[in-house]
Order: sequence, then structure tokens, then C-alpha cells
Amino acid sequence: MNLGIIFKCKEASHICDKSQYKESSFIERLLMRMHQWMCKVCREHSAENTKLTEIIQKADLKTMPAERKDELRQVIQQEISK
Repeated sequence: MNLGIIFKCKEASHICDKSQYKESSFIERLLMRMHQWMCKVCREHSAENTKLTEIIQKADLKTMPAERKDELRQVIQQEISK
């Protein structure tokens, strides 16, 4: 039995992406790992995805508070209206 065909690469990639955000089920992760065991391209995709997630988490990015965004929108709208 060829375990690599349980998921097509596109489906495995999607599950890999979901796994990065803890949105995949145990069964999906299990089937994805079985697919990756047989598919070098998907193994590499998963490794790159993991590295990217780690880099983003280490960056400790902060977003602007919603209130400040609203204030800036109002200022921009006022300037455009002039």
C-alpha cells in the first residue's frame, strides 16, 4: 500500500498550514505525517513552514491598537475632505 497517496500534496500542504496554527485534528496530522514520510517535497514544505513560524514568533511583532487606528482613519478622512 502506498501511503503517499492518502493525501495529495495540495491537501497535505493545507493540513501542514493548519497544523502550524493548531487548527488540524489528530487524524489530519497523522495522515499528513504519513504522506510526508513518502513525499520529500511535502517534508521540505513542512520544515520551511516551521522555520517561518518560529521566525515570526521570535520577531514579537506588535500591532497598533484599534482605537489608534480609528483615530488615524478620522485624521486621514479629515485631510482628504479639505
